[in-house]
Amino acid sequence: SYQSLETKNRDFSQALHQLAYHEAVKRGLDRFVPDTVRRLIEENPQSPALQKSAKDVTILFLDIQGYTVLSEKLVPALLNEIVENYFSMYLSDIRVAGADINETAGDGLMIIFQDRSPLEHAASAVKVALAIRDKTRVRNVEEKDKHPALVVNMGVSSGECDVGSTKFRGTTGERWTFTASGPSTNLAARLGDFARDGQILVSPETAKRVQNHFQLHCIGPVELKNISHAVQVWEVK
Repeated sequence: SYQSLETKNRDFSQALHQLAYHEAVKRGLDRFVPDTVRRLIEENPQSPALQKSAKDVTILFLDIQGYTVLSEKLVPALLNEIVENYFSMYLSDIRVAGADINETAGDGLMIIFQDRSPLEHAASAVKVALAIRDKTRVRNVEEKDKHPALVVNMGVSSGECDVGSTKFRGTTGERWTFTASGPSTNLAARLGDFARDGQILVSPETAKRVQNHFQLHCIGPVELKNISHAVQVWEVK
C-alpha cells in the first residue's frame, strides 16, 4: 500500500542519515582519537565514559629542533614527507607501550601514557623516548644524503591531569579530540621546548618514579617559560 511504501521510505531515509552521521564521526576521529575511545564515540557519542576525569598520567612532548630553518631550506611537500616518515617510524613503540597520540602539530607530537600504575606508565614514557631517539639517529644516518638530519627533543612529566574527549564544532562540522590538560601537560611541553640537541628532559615527579630504572643527570633548577617557579630538571642519559 501507499502507507506501507511511505513508511519504508522514511525508515530508509533515517538509515541513510544514521550512516552518514557515523561516517562523519569516523572522519573526525581518524587522526588522533585512541581506538577504545573511537569505538565508544561511534556507539554512543553521549557515553559518560567519554567525559573528562582526573587521572594520573605521564605526558611526553616531542619537538623537532630547528623546524623553521628546515622549512626555509626544503619545499613544503618534501618536509612534510620527511616528518611523516620519521613520525610513522615511532608508532610501533608508542603502540606497544599502550600510549595514545594526541593531535599532532607540524613539528611535534603529544603522547599520553596511562592505564597502568604510575610507576609503570612513567617508565614506559621514558623507554619510548629513548627508542625514538635511537631510531631517529639511525634514520639520520640512512638518510644523510637526502636531507639534513632531524633533531628531536623531548619533555616528559607525570601527574594528575583531566583526561578525556572533547567535541568541537566548526565550519567543517563536528570534530573530536582526546587529550590531557593540566599543569603536568604544561610542564612536559615546557621541558620539550627547553631541551636541546636531542635531550630527553623529565620533571621531578617523573625522575622520582623512574630513577631506579634509568640513568638520570640533574641539570639543576631551571626557569621555564610560563612556569612561575624554577623547576629541578633531570636529563635521561
